[in-house]
Amino acid sequence: MTAIKDYKIDFIKRTKEMLEENYESFKEKDKEVTFLLNCLLGLIVSISENEKKGNEVFKGNIDDDFLILLPDKIRFVEDKQMTNDLTNINLNELNVKIKISHKNALKGKSKLWLINKIRNGIAHQNINGINEDGRWVGVRLQNSNNSKKDFEIIFTIAELKKLAIALADMYLMKINTNQPTTNGKG
Repeated sequence: MTAIKDYKIDFIKRTKEMLEENYESFKEKDKEVTFLLNCLLGLIVSISENEKKGNEVFKGNIDDDFLILLPDKIRFVEDKQMTNDLTNINLNELNVKIKISHKNALKGKSKLWLINKIRNGIAHQNINGINEDGRWVGVRLQNSNNSKKDFEIIFTIAELKKLAIALADMYLMKINTNQPTTNGKG
């Protein structure tokens, strides 16, 4: 077993290695979604906690490069326009107008804001499986704020894996460029 030298880096590296090397094994056992959700949550918690300490890997707003990492099925309401459920909302029955925003409206929002919405959806178990022909093919994650849903994102299995690996890559690339090298290694 290899020693942990720098947890915040080693954890991300090991999780990425598991995603790349062990995914097929979990897929064969029909457990890839559970595996991906666990890896993604671990990555997001590690990244967001380190961000709070000033690492600033995900500082700034969502741009085109970050947007392409995300699935198309995203809906959210601004914090002041809360609703009970984004899935079956009927605006005609409401006394107030609620603007539901979609993927392109994420531009200009904080990257960390989005990562925390996804984190909360997993951590608070606001997860619905999406099934086709008796197989789990994706997940719907929702964020709740004061018992009201304010964010929803729907991932296919491939999109979950893509985001998890991309977050790990982005974090490791930024951390490695900010650290002095030792013996030719970052």
